[in-house]
Amino acid sequence: MTAMPPLAPMPVAQARPVKFGALAWTALILGIVGIVGSPIIIFNNLTAVVAGVGFVLGVIAFFGTKKTLAAVGVALCVAAVVFTALAQNAVVKEIDKLTGSGPAQTLNVGETFHGTDVDITVANPKEFTTGKYSLQPNAKAMSYDVTVVNHSDKPWTSMLVIQATAGNAAAEQVFDSAAGFTGAPTQDVLPGKEIAFKVGFVDSTGDITVQVGAVLGDKAYFIHKR
Repeated sequence: MTAMPPLAPMPVAQARPVKFGALAWTALILGIVGIVGSPIIIFNNLTAVVAGVGFVLGVIAFFGTKKTLAAVGVALCVAAVVFTALAQNAVVKEIDKLTGSGPAQTLNVGETFHGTDVDITVANPKEFTTGKYSLQPNAKAMSYDVTVVNHSDKPWTSMLVIQATAGNAAAEQVFDSAAGFTGAPTQDVLPGKEIAFKVGFVDSTGDITVQVGAVLGDKAYFIHKR
């Protein structure tokens, strides 16, 4: 009997090497961490950064062999950042409700801002030169009359923050007690009463914007166009 020739060995299929697989899994895990941490205020700042790193890794992994896994990781990371932003905005709005503050308003100098507890008017812009005893002696400046009327049913603590910009630069506030520029008063304003004072700022080119707001309350911007 003629012997059968030996069979040739069957070729063994080579396993396709996995490329960027670890990055795809990492993006997926970081996206999940970002989603879980998004509702947790303060901590979600960290998890949002983690999700951002996961997004970058997922984009890189998308050019590997685990495209579906990488795409899911990228989507989770994007969702984590979006959820974090929504959660933080909701907290800011809730704080505004608790403190009585609302969105800032922009008005022209001479107009009145009607806030939650008080009405604030910034008017009568006047040019002047600071005195020699001012913190900014002999400087060209602008002054404004500020009037605060308490229309609430309780005393209002005058804790105003007043700042200004001239053009595109911050304007330095004038402090000159001899000329009556001593900053915002701190005494309480009784219901139905008002308090008036003046503020001054070292002048520069461009329009002046005077920002007036309570520490825990409303805020308004008064534009002095020139």
